[in-house]
This record gives sequence, C-alpha cells and structure tokens, in this order.
Amino acid sequence: MKNISIKILFALIVLISASCTKGFLDINNDPNNPTVVSNGQLLTSSQLFIMNGLGSGSAGVSNACNVFVHQTTQRSRNDSYAFAPGDLSVQGAWESLYAGGIQNLNLIIKNATEGGNAHYVGVAQILKAVTFSYMVDVWGNVPFSESGDINKNPFPKFDNGETIYPELIKLLDEGIANLTKPSNVRIGGDDLIYGGNLVRWRKLAKTWKLKMYNQIRLVQNVSASVNALIAENDFIGSGENFELRYGNIAVPENRNPVFRSDYNADPNTGRLNYISAYFHEILLGTSQLNPILNGIADPRIPYYYFNQLSNVRPNAQNPIEYRNGNFLSIYFASQGPNQGFDQSSSMTIVGLYFCGGRYDDGNGVTAAGVNGNSARGDGALRILPFHNYLYTRAELAQAGAGQGDARGLLRDAILASFAEVNRAAATAGSRFGLESYNDYRRTGFPKMFDPNTDAIAFTNNNRGYPVSFPYAQSEMNLNSNAPAQRVVAQDKVFWDR
Repeated sequence: MKNISIKILFALIVLISASCTKGFLDINNDPNNPTVVSNGQLLTSSQLFIMNGLGSGSAGVSNACNVFVHQTTQRSRNDSYAFAPGDLSVQGAWESLYAGGIQNLNLIIKNATEGGNAHYVGVAQILKAVTFSYMVDVWGNVPFSESGDINKNPFPKFDNGETIYPELIKLLDEGIANLTKPSNVRIGGDDLIYGGNLVRWRKLAKTWKLKMYNQIRLVQNVSASVNALIAENDFIGSGENFELRYGNIAVPENRNPVFRSDYNADPNTGRLNYISAYFHEILLGTSQLNPILNGIADPRIPYYYFNQLSNVRPNAQNPIEYRNGNFLSIYFASQGPNQGFDQSSSMTIVGLYFCGGRYDDGNGVTAAGVNGNSARGDGALRILPFHNYLYTRAELAQAGAGQGDARGLLRDAILASFAEVNRAAATAGSRFGLESYNDYRRTGFPKMFDPNTDAIAFTNNNRGYPVSFPYAQSEMNLNSNAPAQRVVAQDKVFWDR
C-alpha cells in the first residue's frame, strides 16, 4: 500500500510539472479532474471494487454466503434466508462489480488495445472472466454482452448464464494470448494481486478454466477439456494464491472490511458476525447434528475465531443464548428470548485467519471488548488459494471427469489447507464464503444446519434455501430490460441440477 501511495504521488508531481510548461495562464485544464485515467489506476481501482464486491464485508456477496453455509450467524435478514434486493450484500455488491469493476476493466481493454499495451489487456480480460463467472454463479442471468458502457447501452439486456460461460472460457484464452504479446508498458505495483507477474496470471487463467469446467460438469461433458488442461500442468502452485492483501492502516483506511466492521463495534447495532454454533461444534468434533468428524477436534480453531471471554473474565454482559466454555454465540433462525441481547464485549468473533483479527490464546480481553487496536486487520481475501485448486482436482477425479488419484489429491488438498493456516499465523487472511456456497449447491455437501430439525424449540424457519441471489433493487428500478425478479428459493443457476 505504501508503494502505491508513492507511485500516485510521483504521478501527481509529473502531472503538475508537465502542466507548468504549458504556461502559467493555461487555466482551462483542471489538474484535479484529469480527463484521462491511466490503465494502472483503472486496474488498481477495479481490483479493489471486485474483491470487495465478492468478499465478506457488509457490501460483499460472501457476507450473506457465510451465513447461508452456516459459518457465521447474524442479526440480519440473512438470518432465516430472508435477504432482499435492497440489502447491502446484494445492492452494494452488484454496484461494486459492475460500476467499479466491469466498467473499469472494459476501459482498460479499450484503451490498452489502442495504446499497444497487450499485458494490461490480458490481465483485464482474465479478471473480467473471473468476475462474470461469479456473477453468473450468484445471479444466473446477468447483463454481459451489453454491459459496462452506460453511454452506449444504458439499459443492457440480461444474457443467459449458460451462454455466458463459454464466452468467458474464450475470454480467458484471449487473455492468456495477450500476456505473450509485446507490450509498450509493463504492469507493476498497480496490480495489487500479482504485482505484474504475468506467469501467475497465466496460471490463474488456466486454473480458473479448470474451476469453471468443474462447476458445469453436471450439465456438460467436460472430460476432454479438463484432461487437456491437466496435461498442460500449468496451474497455480503453493504461494501463488489468487488473493488481495489488505493493509493495517486505519487512516487512510486500508484494512480488511470484515475487520473494520467486527473489531469496531457499532454503538447502535453491535458487531456484525457471530460464529455459527453449528460450525463450532463440527470443528470441536462434538456435533450431534453432523457427527461426521466427531471425536476429531480441528487444531485450526484458535486461528478461525477469538473468544472475548476467558477464565479470568467469565461473565457475559447479558443473558446468553448459546455458550460452550468461553465460546458465546446465537443460533441461526432463532426467536429465543435471549437472542437480541447485546453481547459486543462477550461474543466470540472472527479471528486471525478470517480477517487479520486476534489469535485465540485463551486470555480473552477486558470488559470493553476488542477494538480496532486489538489486532492488525491486514488479513488477505483468498479468492482461489492453492488448496482449493487441489480440492477441485480431487472432485473432478472422484466424479470421473478428470485424471488423477482422488484420494491422493484430497490428502494433498487437506495438507495444503493446513499449511495455508500456518502461513496465516504470520500473514492472516479470510475464508471465502461464496466458494463454499457454490460447493454446496453443486455437490449437496456439507450437510447444512436445519433449524426445523435441531430439537431446539425456538429455532424454526419457513423459507426455502436460497439457490441464487435476487437482482439488485436499483437494477430492477432503472433497467427497462431487466427480467422479473428472481424467486431465490426456486430459480437455480444453470449448472445447479
């Protein structure tokens, strides 16, 4: 982040110096409102918007997905699967991905093509394919062929997700090709993900193709395409995660969005994310509702979440709904008498691996609870870590859609995921709820918490599981070509069978 600030400052100095040579009275050009934005600035901006739109902050789609896969619980409409078109995780994410992400990427592709900067074109094409693949995964049919240019197409049509996916494969191939061409400008620190490392972008593009083929394997025979990619053996490796690393500075703010919300409690609403009691018991190996791992306590627990209570400070601030030792939370879909009490300084919160928060050393905190000074907040948002690639390979092998030893690949994936948590001990990072949401809809696993069958009298839910997201309310209001609003418990995306 410091390097980016220096580059921007240098660019401003160059801009001011150049403007001085034109004459003191050249007052028609406003240096504070440049008419041309560099490809580098557009790339930095688009990456931030896209990552935040996909992430677990309040304006990211994974904010809701984390609840839907029962890793976290909230006092929000996400609880009980009741989210709505105007919710921030829908509305804010849609706007970030389109207005902040796709629109900037389209500008890069246009400007860099005209300027002979093929490397910027290639990276923008790859990032555009990544973004649209997730938008199809979440919303199904979305504006694609007419999107990203509000002047040319103010009311873009919605394309069928099944027709978009093949176009994204082509876009990835075009991006790979452009990375090999001569380019007038090299990408550097304005690339917040890979720092201009074109080899890693190429590997990501091929890994993403593999991921997309796995996503559609239930509706299309992908074996030939998958095995051709496997034969190339040009995928991301250990240490080559597709991720965005946040900083640890409060002013100007560049910390992980989840850290900002959960370590700085809102005085009116408290902290956003509780850790799911269902998830907690699975990790402990004591779940009665999902006993598949019973008797096996996950050693990563202290990295995943932080208990504010301790043996020294054992008392919660208000009557509790769920407690297990120093772990304190609320149930999903609860109407219990203690569900609504403020537990900001008592609740268990997201920890080091999730957002760069606290490692749980068992000592808890004072009665004031954690705050923005309690940890660094520099956790990375891991969109596609190396171990997820290995899990994809294992799934493809198990399904007979790709070569390889499924058991061996699964073992390697598990070991790699533990290694990633060990790395997080020094660098931190966050889970990616959207991918877990995709996995469940594609495979039916893991088993989800059902408040109607948990033998708890005050948890119940009469809404179906959300198999897609609703369209953003602003899009429905302003786009005359928008289709009917999605029925989220019924309208599946094309690959969900």
